[in-house]
Amino acid sequence: MARSAASKTQPRTRRSFGRLRQRTSGRWQAGYLHHGTIHNAPATFPTKDAATAWLSTEQDLIDLDHRNPGKGIWTPPADRATKAKAAVLTLRVYADRWLEHRSLSRRTRENYRYHLDQNIFPVLGDAVLTEITTEDVRAWHSGLGEEHATRNARAYGVLTAVLNTAVDDGLIDRSPARIKGASAVKRTKRDVVLLEAPELTALADAMPETLQLTVLLAGWCGMRRGEVFALTRADIGPEAATVRINKAVTYRERKYVCGPPKTRESNRTVTVPPHLRPVVTAHLAEHVGKARTALLFPDPGSGSYYAEGRFRVPFFAARDAIGKPELHFHDLRHFGGVMAALTGATTREVMDRLGHTTSTAAMRYQHVAAGRADALADKLSALAGGAV
Repeated sequence: MARSAASKTQPRTRRSFGRLRQRTSGRWQAGYLHHGTIHNAPATFPTKDAATAWLSTEQDLIDLDHRNPGKGIWTPPADRATKAKAAVLTLRVYADRWLEHRSLSRRTRENYRYHLDQNIFPVLGDAVLTEITTEDVRAWHSGLGEEHATRNARAYGVLTAVLNTAVDDGLIDRSPARIKGASAVKRTKRDVVLLEAPELTALADAMPETLQLTVLLAGWCGMRRGEVFALTRADIGPEAATVRINKAVTYRERKYVCGPPKTRESNRTVTVPPHLRPVVTAHLAEHVGKARTALLFPDPGSGSYYAEGRFRVPFFAARDAIGKPELHFHDLRHFGGVMAALTGATTREVMDRLGHTTSTAAMRYQHVAAGRADALADKLSALAGGAV
């Protein structure tokens, strides 16, 4: 018959305060009841005297705590043990473990790793976690400078998340990251440059021949830049009637990588407007390799994904050529949203075409389209000249 769990230890030794128990290994356990909870020593002791001494110390702390209410002289021994470990734990070691055990998307994890390695660890990484003060955090934040406000806000947000988790883990009592508003990304309000259809055509014509289709797909199909440059021959449907969007190119860890698109809703198949299909077909015949994996827009230098810096040169020249120096490539996607809304597409249809997660942007496009429709009606009335 198997021995019960209780038979693996020697009989308990009761005292006026706490209790002792000897394990079969010969080592001693100690614990006591306080405020209705049993608190055990964080480790066993080699001798009974050592275990008794620990209980005596705990009793002294409790007595002292009773005589000085509100001072927090006694705290659970498990909490004290946790903080003792934190006393030699650096921010670098803790933050690495913190990042390892968090459930994050690939892009978010890479973003957190970037801020830890590039913006946080060089100054605070080797500091003992329990010794980081509010002044240390303020000095670090000030040292980031003022040139990259968005980067600073995001780095501060990562540091705050790490320190808040340390509070939850009982390693520190309070986060030293206490700069009000430091994690808020201050964005300058920018008006979208919305092109007319002839202007989109002019912009495409001003681009090099191999890149003209990038502008037209971004505009008429509402595609993001990363989605455009991830396209392969296999993503173009029969007779160029559709384009499949299931991946995107991003710049991560100093290289361009292709992965899932921005959101789950970004996985979509977009119908190509009939007037654009011959242009797509011609581009495939003249500028794209025969393999199904051949990129529609390979970088002329590497043959791989198009480098953003290289693309800026012809795009900036083209926007200047049409008199739109403030135009961003992403503005072409807004053109696609408004054009879809002008056709009378529902909010759901606009969302599906552009791969939106929420209806907010789609409704904004419909509002802009309604304004354009009103302006068109006014022009028609002006042409009528009062005739009925």
